[in-house]
Amino acid sequence: MSMEANLPRGRGALILAHDRQELLNQTIEAIRPQADTVMVIDNASDPPLKIPEGVGSMFIPDQPPVLSRFWNMGLDWFVRWYDSQGRGLNYDVAVLCDDAPPPSGWFAAVTEAMRETGAVAGSSSPWSQPRVMKYEMDSDIRNRMCSWAFIMDGASGVRADESMHWWYFDTSMDIDLRRTGGTVLIGTHPVQNIQPNFFTVTKPNLNEQAGRDGARFAELYGRLPW
Repeated sequence: MSMEANLPRGRGALILAHDRQELLNQTIEAIRPQADTVMVIDNASDPPLKIPEGVGSMFIPDQPPVLSRFWNMGLDWFVRWYDSQGRGLNYDVAVLCDDAPPPSGWFAAVTEAMRETGAVAGSSSPWSQPRVMKYEMDSDIRNRMCSWAFIMDGASGVRADESMHWWYFDTSMDIDLRRTGGTVLIGTHPVQNIQPNFFTVTKPNLNEQAGRDGARFAELYGRLPW
């Protein structure tokens, strides 16, 4: 029997953050009791964000941001971390925006549904709808993976498409996860996105990038997702 078979399944949490210290604090406080390892990627905050003791961090000064690459850097960090702990790929990792503090019990509820259904990723529905499984691309915007707060199986190996920098790469990743083993949305434990699209609407260059990302998505999939 391998060493990792004797260890509890890992629960990691990756948080992408920029400037919003108070919101980041809320998200860390909410997820920390639910995870064994928390990593914050601070993208060019000025001043750099204050990270609590016991929480890992990377400071990436790159601007304009390439969020898909940041996701991938964080996900690859967890591969190395859990391997160093002897767990291999026996872990799940939550990917959270800094303004998305999950409610108590969220991690356990989502991963329980993942194990029950065999899904490689899961999230809670913002609309509190009944459980939904997805295996292929569709135009059902209400039942897509919750991009500001989702969990994926470390063994899935799925990564974000870095040809899209700001928008749509999350939807592309959702499609890849569906095709890899399925995604599940649960009808409980919704996660509030406190400031949705804040930077897109306040920074013209990111709004323009969203348009370019949409064109790239359509090039890859033949149409926009909805």
